[in-house]
Amino acid sequence: MANSKIDISEWGMGQMKTGKGKQANSQIQNRLNRLRELTETFYSEYYQSFNTYPSKEVYLEFLGSNMSNEEYFEKPNKVKLLDLVERITLRRITGKELNKGKEFSHSTIQSYNSLILSLKKFQEIKGKKHYYLEEWLRMDIIEEYEHFLTEDRQMSLNTIHNRLKVLKAFLQIGVNEGLIPFNPFKKFKKVLYTEDSDVVVFTKQELNDLEELDFSDNPYYDRIRDQYLLYLWSGVRKSDLKNLVKVINPTTKVYTFRAEKTGETCQVPAFETLRRLGEKYDYNFPDPYSDTIILEEIKNICQLIPSMRITVEKKSTKGGKKVREYKKKYQMIVIHTARRTLATLLVDAGLPYHQVMKITGHKKLTTLQKYIKSEADVDGMLAVGNGLLR
Repeated sequence: MANSKIDISEWGMGQMKTGKGKQANSQIQNRLNRLRELTETFYSEYYQSFNTYPSKEVYLEFLGSNMSNEEYFEKPNKVKLLDLVERITLRRITGKELNKGKEFSHSTIQSYNSLILSLKKFQEIKGKKHYYLEEWLRMDIIEEYEHFLTEDRQMSLNTIHNRLKVLKAFLQIGVNEGLIPFNPFKKFKKVLYTEDSDVVVFTKQELNDLEELDFSDNPYYDRIRDQYLLYLWSGVRKSDLKNLVKVINPTTKVYTFRAEKTGETCQVPAFETLRRLGEKYDYNFPDPYSDTIILEEIKNICQLIPSMRITVEKKSTKGGKKVREYKKKYQMIVIHTARRTLATLLVDAGLPYHQVMKITGHKKLTTLQKYIKSEADVDGMLAVGNGLLR
């Protein structure tokens, strides 16, 4: 039939002219009728399965497969979304699957586990034992999940963004493995919203105050403070602190070592604080405390600095509503404050952006510019402003 030629005069009223003496036309029309029935059934079944109509490429692939509609839409082994997420997460935790030849970071694995927990809670709220992967092709399911994160879990806008971003990545894995025909986030152009977080950084004076706190009678706080100072002046991970301290020496301008997790070469400028800390610990830093302990205790330590007891405003979106909170500055200190502080102070001191990027590891200037948190130079503003009146 593919090579058949039909004279236009043999076509009328939406079908072939049939009747006496037109047996060949009848055969062609019968085949066209079967093709139309096959196509209509395929489009209907496809829409019921995926809540969208098939593309031309999908339809042609179906025709070329010579499969019946029943064979094409048969699903003997439906895959559950949570099964897919947990399977991939386990592979990446155990190192059976790598990210460009490197292990997946702890923070990435944490984001996977957070998705798993939220999906389990979502299923529980919805009264379902599980969701099949194909059900997530429907935007209404994704929007219900987003509403659950917003209203039921009262998550911040940025946390919701992270959950949806990870969900999108796992649905793409489903596409890559041939389990679903498309990624709904991409097909329906789902926009994921974020907002700039209100963050704090240490001032130069606060850095000096932190380093000069006398903990001679409290060795526990002394080590907590020193570990945070190492974070602040190097920007390295906890797993790299011991490697960093081992290569500190008084004669070089740069400390070079390989990162524990990634294997990449790290180069850290020989800041004076790092020199002093290396000498203090005889270039052999003890096993670092966990970041959870550091995060809790550094707030208590910073509370001892008068300027960090000021009240600051924090605005964010939680549960779909704008929230305004007032906290003490020390309460807003997190592990990442250390790295952000170094980048900010170096930029404020006039170091070119491209040099700062070598220390922070940022690849894009726009990302670094959002990252830094410069305080207004009030004294400078007053001096210039008052000078205009003279």
